[in-house]
Parts: sequence; C-alpha cells; structure tokens
Amino acid sequence: MVKAYIITPNYNGLEFLDRFFKSIFKQSYQNFKLVFVDNSQNDDSIKYIKKYYPKKLERLVIIKNPENYGFTKANNIGIEVALKDKECEYVICLNNDTEVKPEFLEELITSAKKHPYAGSIQAKLIWSQNIKLIDSVGLEYSKNGLGFNRGAFKLVDTYEDEGEIFGCCAGACLYRRSALEDIKVNNDYFDGDFFAYYEDVDMAIRLRWAGWTAWFSPKSIVYHYKGGTTGNKSDFTVYHTWRNYTWTLYKNLPYRYILKNSYLIIACEISQIIVNLLRRKPIIIRSKIVAYKNLRIFLKKKKTIKKKVEFKEIEKWFILRWREETPKNP
Repeated sequence: MVKAYIITPNYNGLEFLDRFFKSIFKQSYQNFKLVFVDNSQNDDSIKYIKKYYPKKLERLVIIKNPENYGFTKANNIGIEVALKDKECEYVICLNNDTEVKPEFLEELITSAKKHPYAGSIQAKLIWSQNIKLIDSVGLEYSKNGLGFNRGAFKLVDTYEDEGEIFGCCAGACLYRRSALEDIKVNNDYFDGDFFAYYEDVDMAIRLRWAGWTAWFSPKSIVYHYKGGTTGNKSDFTVYHTWRNYTWTLYKNLPYRYILKNSYLIIACEISQIIVNLLRRKPIIIRSKIVAYKNLRIFLKKKKTIKKKVEFKEIEKWFILRWREETPKNP
C-alpha cells in the first residue's frame, strides 16, 4: 500500500489546530504520517498536540525549529524527513489553517496514480470565510510575471472537472517523490531564500522545465482560512510577495523572453509600487530594493534549473492578467 507524508508548517497557529487535526485523522486513506514543523516562538502548539492527541503521536513527526525558518525551509525540512522513508511515494503540503474532507488524501493519491507523469496534484481549496467561493484550484502564470490562484473567489461549483493545470498551490497539494527528487538543488525543494510566497509558483515552473505535468483533483476538498497566520495585506505579505515576484521571474524565464516582454514586466513592477504606496504600504520600496540588490543570486540559480523541455511547452500555459479577483463579502 502506498505511503504518504503530510507536511504542515506551523507559525503561531494554535487557534486552527483543533479543526485541522480532527479532519486529518478522519481520512479514508490511513497509510500516512504527518510531519508537523513548528516555526513558532513558543511551544503552545506542540503542547496542544501532546495533550489532545497522545494516541496519535506514533503517526506524527514533530519538529521544533529554534526560530521562524519560514514556509519554504519548514517545508523543505519536512520533505527531507519524508523522503528518508523509502516507502514514501507522495508528499502532501498542507497549511495548518485548513480543514479537509475525509476523502481529501485518497482522492489526491487516486489522481496521482491515474496520471503517472504528474509531478503535482492540486486539491480544491474552498475559502473558509465564505464557503460558497473558491480559494484556489491551482496556479496560473501571467506573461508579466504575476502568479494567480486559479479560480479564486469564483463560485464553488465552477470547477468540478479533473484536468491538467499549469501548477499547484502549496497550501494543499500532492508532490510525487520522484518529481521532488528530480528538481532538488543543494538540499532545497522549495527555494529556501523565498521564506514565504511565490515559492509554489517557482516550484511549478521548475517542475514544468523538468517535464512534469500538474493536475487538478476536484473531489479532494479543503477548506482554507486564507491569510490565517500572516494576514492578506500585512507588511510581511507585501514585502515577501513582491520581492519574490521579481526573483521568480528572473530565475525561471529565459533572457530572450524577459527582453521581448520587458514592457509588460516594467509596467508590472511600476504598478506594484504605485498601488502599494497608495495603500500606505511603503514597505514595497524596500521589497524592490532587496529584490534587485540580490538578483545576482537568482541569476546564478537560473543555471541550476533542470531543463528537459523547450520553453514553448511552458509558455503555452501563460495568460495575460493584471489584477487579482476581488472577494465578495462573506
């Protein structure tokens, strides 16, 4: 029987853990372990687990980081633990601020078996603040370098068919072991320098470069409290999102593409600054300074990306889009 590992980073997420753990241990597919990687500065979450789930500790691997390593490094630590188990075939990344349906894991694995060349399988994330709306059914990538959650804030019954997508949102998706091993660079699966945000977009592009596909599994249902631990419009989110946008673009896309579409990219960079300044988020200036000051690091990483397909096989997935959807009031 296939063994799966669920990797869940945690940062001060105690308020979400009751629903999270109750749903995890009601899965129809039970041959899994959960790696809980705690980035918190206190032990409240770990104390909670030991108090309320003592009989489940054999199913858990609890890792306490000495400081907040961020979403990317926490996931990398968990993935490394999972892949040490030779029986592990699938790694599932799952946010702590989620609640999953009983068939969540079984449906992901069923889809993975059905599509052997899929490096990743996307669950259907529903927005917990308004369960009539979608949070994400995958990733889309725009010609200007912007990454979007596919289907965000559309009606929940809009996406009900299985199909190939550009890439997966790491809030709730499955990665095939062989795909992760294929794109690993210097002990990183997700790019550890990203800390948080756009790391799954970067991963999606690198998986595509390596020849892996991505698929959406509509019957794998997850409720996600979007922005549960960092907030959707915090300085933290603005800084990391727009810094990592720049790094993702220059790291993954060919120079000829960047030059050809420079007018779109420059317009996007300028608009990010203007919009965030109007929102009284001056952190955007620091975000862009740090992004370009350290760009050489990512141009160097560009050379390490494994490329098995021509760029046209990736570019065909690109759309042209400038704005996120606006959520309706819950």
